[in-house]
Amino acid sequence: MTFNFIRRVAATTNDQPSSRLQKTSEQKCRRVVFPAIIIAVTLMVQTSVLPRTYASDRPNVLIVLTDDQGWGDVGVHGNSIIETPAIDQLANQSARMEHFYVSPVCAPTRAALLTGRYPERSGVIGVTGRREVMRSEETTMAERFKAAGYVTGCFGKWHNGAQMPLHPNGQGFDEFFGFCGGHFNLYDDPVLERNGKPVSTQGYITDLLTDQAIEFVKANHKQPFFCYVPFNAPHGPFQVDRKLFDKYNDGSISEKTAAVYAMVENIDTNLARLLTTLDEHELSENTIVIFLTDNGPNGKRFNGGMRGAKGSVHEGGCRVPCFIRWPAKVSPKSIDQIAAHIDLLPTLADWCELPADKATLDGRSLTTLIESGNDPALAGRHLITLRTGPRFKTSNQWPGRFAVRNLRYRLVSEKPGMVELYDMGKDPGQKQNVADKHPDLADRLKQVALDYYSEIQPSVEPNRPVPISGARPTMIPSVDAKLTGNPGFADEIEWAHSWIDRWFDRDDLVTFSLDVRQAGRYSIQVHYATAAKNAEVIAKIANSELRGNLKRVANKSVIRPDLDSKATPRRMLDFSVQTIGVCELESGMTELQLSLAESVDRMVELGGVTLTRCEIPEPKQFHLFLLAGQSNMAGRGKVIPTDRYPDDRILMLDQQNRWVPAVDPLHFDKSVAGVGLGREFARVYAAAHPDVTVGLIPCAAGGSPIKSWVPGGYHDQTKSHPYDDAMIRVQIAQQDGVVKGILWHQGESDSKSGAAELYRDRLREVFARFRKQVGTETPILIGGLATANKEKWNDARKQVDQAHRELANELEHAAFVESSGLTLKSDNTHFDRESLLEFGRRYAEALPK
Repeated sequence: MTFNFIRRVAATTNDQPSSRLQKTSEQKCRRVVFPAIIIAVTLMVQTSVLPRTYASDRPNVLIVLTDDQGWGDVGVHGNSIIETPAIDQLANQSARMEHFYVSPVCAPTRAALLTGRYPERSGVIGVTGRREVMRSEETTMAERFKAAGYVTGCFGKWHNGAQMPLHPNGQGFDEFFGFCGGHFNLYDDPVLERNGKPVSTQGYITDLLTDQAIEFVKANHKQPFFCYVPFNAPHGPFQVDRKLFDKYNDGSISEKTAAVYAMVENIDTNLARLLTTLDEHELSENTIVIFLTDNGPNGKRFNGGMRGAKGSVHEGGCRVPCFIRWPAKVSPKSIDQIAAHIDLLPTLADWCELPADKATLDGRSLTTLIESGNDPALAGRHLITLRTGPRFKTSNQWPGRFAVRNLRYRLVSEKPGMVELYDMGKDPGQKQNVADKHPDLADRLKQVALDYYSEIQPSVEPNRPVPISGARPTMIPSVDAKLTGNPGFADEIEWAHSWIDRWFDRDDLVTFSLDVRQAGRYSIQVHYATAAKNAEVIAKIANSELRGNLKRVANKSVIRPDLDSKATPRRMLDFSVQTIGVCELESGMTELQLSLAESVDRMVELGGVTLTRCEIPEPKQFHLFLLAGQSNMAGRGKVIPTDRYPDDRILMLDQQNRWVPAVDPLHFDKSVAGVGLGREFARVYAAAHPDVTVGLIPCAAGGSPIKSWVPGGYHDQTKSHPYDDAMIRVQIAQQDGVVKGILWHQGESDSKSGAAELYRDRLREVFARFRKQVGTETPILIGGLATANKEKWNDARKQVDQAHRELANELEHAAFVESSGLTLKSDNTHFDRESLLEFGRRYAEALPK
């Protein structure tokens, strides 16, 4: 038997570049939490000793991986319906791997591609419930390219871990744009992420991912680059341009297949754009382009007569297109020898002179095979496919479903203790089981899989805690939780974008297993929806118990759009975000346990939790700003997901007077509070003062007239004492930092006869009282009133606006902030979201130096 399952032998000689890429979990975490300058120096030292040439003769690499596109979903493989001219042309210019194999489902294929190792070795055995997570200590293809001096970018679906250091940015990619989960709900105008931060977009997801990949190539065309483009199409939901769908939906094929073909044609168009970009920058000759897909087709459709589809260990679930083009070195040809996803890393390592500890890899270099069309050294190899885990009736002796493929035969097991053997040369459709005719061969191939399973079984951990690094906010989706009691997953679905429902009783528990990599002060937010009046959540973690009353947010689920009318409808739900509290965490393993203080009459639905490190710096480095006035300061802009993402170095004093990461809405004056100008002001200020943390003190009260901003003043609408409440919060804040400015926007309530005449003097008194508390030279920024229909302003409104301008001119260390050009919402009173962001930038620019 020519197969030898691989023993893990670490390189021991210091002069081997590959030894420097061996990682432990501790080392990788350390790389995340050290300051950026240390990371940069470390990489310089690490890579400077490697033999490398940065000249233009070093090949670039572009890998395009599609999701759920089968072997038969390209015209060049005999599909008479689909139109894929760019893919077909690429195939004809490439080394076509006619028998190329991947894993039966998404995440394992991606892990194998990136590591050159079977996915089970890196802990990836499924697609959800943290079985898709690749261990952080794995050395990825991106890290090898980066160590060799390449700039690296990933644009698309990751599906191998979302939290740092599991995130693409923690696994070697300089730039990431896309999403980290297993699937996405909305393909039009999606909210994606760039390097961990949400980004609102406009357009179709495949087009958007291609746009960013093209920009990456353009920006880096003068240096070696590795560009990984894992498209999420044609994975469901089946959403694509209607005209393109109608082209295929003529009744001859199912709606699902028509949608898939339309999605693949869109991929083809975008592949053409990528290849054209290479041409335009004269990069095509020396760029290695690899096109492949991640598993068999996601449904019954043309697949060359092979047995099985996505999820199957039969040929049709694992054999996919793979085209490798490198005009400078590889001539077009068809290659019949078997190869697999695990082979691409060692192949690229040879071609691109990457450090590669090949003793730890399962893959084999295909350079000889691709360049000559044949490699006798690979003729006797075996490729192993496992579908292991709790769903597949595994045991200590039996891995569940598995297959072993050699050049001629495929051995398959779908039931414990039973195997089937197929002669793929004579029987490519796997219709005749010949295990009884070749019992010795069947036993040998079976033993190959059992030996491998015996080797990897101890390393496939059932418990995969979520790493909490502190490097950026850590969002943990509900599907990563362990549930006790009544709660379940919505619609019994445990995939990305699902959520917990049926959470009613005080005995119900939601538990997350955590690995705190960096000790510190952390806030805990819950993403939730509930119509319950009395939902109080208790969060127990380490030695802390935090409590928070959830505001009523009865979001209604909506049905996800899908062009396949026969598909089971999937629901979507938006979540509100609320901070439960702040606690100190030590490094190490712990659990976060959520429960209800009392049973509730309406269930709580939970989308997940976010932990964010929020250290309070020394007072001199903590610059505070008071946000005061009425509703336009409080903010009434529409809140979108990007507004809920905490900014680095920006904290806010919340309603419970705790310093927590700042998210919109900052204010809590009314239930309609939304995006204001405060966070954008803070972002600009923080960028200009990189050595400080910004602390925002939200104190605005919508509708409050100037007369309520006096000691003892009361505002009935918000049931508050605006001035007194603000002073209490300022005094609390001053215990930790230094007030550097007062941001004021008010006056609409006083733009009437009888109040406008007194406004200027009253506002002067307000500012004098503020400065008595925070310092006589503290800058004051006064925003102009909304300017819609200014020509129709009454005299009172003009008088209030003039008072703002005069006081800004008369007072020392004060400035007026123009509102001209900003737009209002339909209520003709409040600035819209984009205008509030612009207003925040103007406030920052007006701040006296």
